[in-house]
Amino acid sequence: MYVRIDVRHPGFGPQVAALIREARALARWSQRELATRSKTSQSMVSRIEREEAPEPDLLVIERILAALGMRAALDINGRHLEDRRRQSDFVHAVTAGFVGRHFRRDAWLIANEVQIGETVPRGWIDLLAFRESDASLVVEETKTDILDAGGLLRQVGFYQREAANAARRLGWRAERTTVLVVALDTELVARRIQANRDLLAAAFPTSPRELSAWIHDPARARPSGWTLAAADPSDRGAIWLRSTALGERRRPAAFLDYADAAKVLTARALVQPDGRPLRQVR
Repeated sequence: MYVRIDVRHPGFGPQVAALIREARALARWSQRELATRSKTSQSMVSRIEREEAPEPDLLVIERILAALGMRAALDINGRHLEDRRRQSDFVHAVTAGFVGRHFRRDAWLIANEVQIGETVPRGWIDLLAFRESDASLVVEETKTDILDAGGLLRQVGFYQREAANAARRLGWRAERTTVLVVALDTELVARRIQANRDLLAAAFPTSPRELSAWIHDPARARPSGWTLAAADPSDRGAIWLRSTALGERRRPAAFLDYADAAKVLTARALVQPDGRPLRQVR
């Protein structure tokens, strides 16, 4: 017997009660015998089976189920917390800071690590950028690697849907939203993008050059879709959003992989070994 029960669901108590009643009946045990075997009271077993325990103790339920020969496990889904773990990574932080500085230079308002969900966090957007003159909002996601192209599309799609609500909490009234994914400019990332070229090309039709021009000048044509760009956070050049493997023409990658980027950025004194910035890239 395998049963998956969501502890958040209002039917949690009734489902547990029915499961215990059925298992006890199959074992042909009385409530008192089950209570003895699970080191609890007969009244507690009775209350759980009759759904009269308003806040049943999960440890007691686990002991009752164990006595009936069942193993209970708490399935915790905390994938959204990966955002926070990733955002604490120093190469990610330096790259995100590099992106933020360029938006600020073009007079955008920015907010970093914006929580999705008013009371319960469901994720964190790396950067939200808002331009008041045309009420435009950009959802920016920084990636030091792209391990799952499909997962990336689902993630930024979710962020785009939630971005307007997050912006309103900041006092921004956005009329239209676009997505920018900025990947660390490494050979490894370029190979991963090339391996998923068809999927990514369809999802990111706007070129980095086109988006960069619009970020700088609202009179330019509005981007028709999402953008995937590469970035070298140590680059002081004017072209800060580089073409990726999706583009026809591309300069050599700045780094071999994440480890090479971490080594180079640290050596250039952009960050201390513990990840704290020493100075900003001008």
